[in-house]
Amino acid sequence: MSYMEINTFIQNVKKRKSKLFVFILIFLIVAATISFSQPLKYSASSRLLIIQEGSTSDPYTIAKSNQYIGSLLSEAVYSGSFLELLAANSNNIDWSYFSGNYKQQLKRWEKTISARNINDTGVMEINIYHPNSDQAKKIAIVVNNLIVTQNNNYQGSTDMVTVKVIDQPVVSSWPVKPNLPLNFGAALIFGLLFGLTYIYYFPKSKKNSITPIQKTIINNQESKYNYEEETENKSDFDGNIKNIIN
Repeated sequence: MSYMEINTFIQNVKKRKSKLFVFILIFLIVAATISFSQPLKYSASSRLLIIQEGSTSDPYTIAKSNQYIGSLLSEAVYSGSFLELLAANSNNIDWSYFSGNYKQQLKRWEKTISARNINDTGVMEINIYHPNSDQAKKIAIVVNNLIVTQNNNYQGSTDMVTVKVIDQPVVSSWPVKPNLPLNFGAALIFGLLFGLTYIYYFPKSKKNSITPIQKTIINNQESKYNYEEETENKSDFDGNIKNIIN
């Protein structure tokens, strides 16, 4: 793109900035609709450490083993059996939030918990999302306790593996789901990009543009005018010739 094209594009943007604002506004409205159609949720975050006691393996083997066990436990917490353990060991949790049939309960649970194994450190990060911050913390405490006491149900190392809570659940001060800053930021960027793209490919507004039909009519009118002008000039020329001869 040459300097003149860039300058022309900038001038078009200035002239049609209202169109740019319309695109941004549309994307912001879509982002707001999607974001606020979902319940706002708080998070309760905690971390657990996997330790292998009495192991004679080298540090690298232990680290890989911890990574494997952490991955197993990170997947196990999403399971139906873990949800059943949670239901059997929690008196302070409001289970009306997990109402419905088994499939619906499991689907809601998968949206409530997030677990990941942090590389080969042997550290698990657990996040609980709930519209009620107090309930999020209570669920997180029970989940951590189950992982500490019942982890042998999901891995085969039995008593050699110990899991300890290294960070107790910390509840967010504000709802973190949906991520409003991210959603509105993305809407602003995409609205700006789409608006600039539209102005670049359609630099002229519809008010100033000429449709093919209008162009045909104008061309016909110009042709007719040129023909009449040529005919008139020819008549004048013939008349002048006759006067000269006479």
